[in-house]
Amino acid sequence: MITVNVNNQIHSFKEPVKLHELLEQLRIKPSGIAIAINNEIISKPKWEHTLLEEGNNVLVIRATQGG
Repeated sequence: MITVNVNNQIHSFKEPVKLHELLEQLRIKPSGIAIAINNEIISKPKWEHTLLEEGNNVLVIRATQGG
C-alpha cells in the first residue's frame, strides 16, 4: 500500500502508481496543468515514467485565464 498527498488530500493505492496513472485514477485531465512532486516540477514527458513513492507530496496546478 502506498499513500501520497495530492493537493492536501491523502490518497492510498494498493500498489505503486506512475504519475500519469494517478491523473487517470483521480480523473484529472492532463491538459493545462503543471505538476510538482516534493516541490520539484515534473515535465510532462516524464509523467509516464515517474513512479510515485510513499509519502510524496504532489501539487497539481491548473492554468486559469483572468484579466
